[in-house]
Amino acid sequence: MTSETSTEDCLGWAARDTSGVLSPYNFSRRAVGSDDVSITITHCGICYADVIWTRNKIGDSKYPLVPGHEIVGIVKEIGPNVGRFKVGDRVGVGTYVNSCRDCEYCNDGLENYCAKGSVFTFNAIDADGTITKGGYSSYIVVHERQVYILRSKTQKSMFTLHKIK
Repeated sequence: MTSETSTEDCLGWAARDTSGVLSPYNFSRRAVGSDDVSITITHCGICYADVIWTRNKIGDSKYPLVPGHEIVGIVKEIGPNVGRFKVGDRVGVGTYVNSCRDCEYCNDGLENYCAKGSVFTFNAIDADGTITKGGYSSYIVVHERQVYILRSKTQKSMFTLHKIK
């Protein structure tokens, strides 16, 4: 299942300037590609990196900026080449959403060392030229290599991240 077009159907919380104050923001996600997973976000952690970038402390913030890179959610759509996930799976996403997928590092499953540069979950330029928006939003589209399945260890909902190669 893939989307042909994208609409401003994603609701996020964005910083609009260096105050770092977050406010509601509607935007478009990139269309789901052949190897992508679209995830309805149910939870997103808070990290000091979110504060740093919303307040432009490093000097490269691209506003409006939707932070969040500690994401948990439910798969809502998959591209036709995705075989490791199915709609309804509980998954996690971390600091990256994409990479070149063709360099020696990516081929060894070390996308965080991508020779051409991994694509951060927010405040980065994705393969389609759009600026990535993070997990303080209703859903996200991620290349399947950057998605982690969450498996229940007990009935008490203790989860462990497992990298899928």
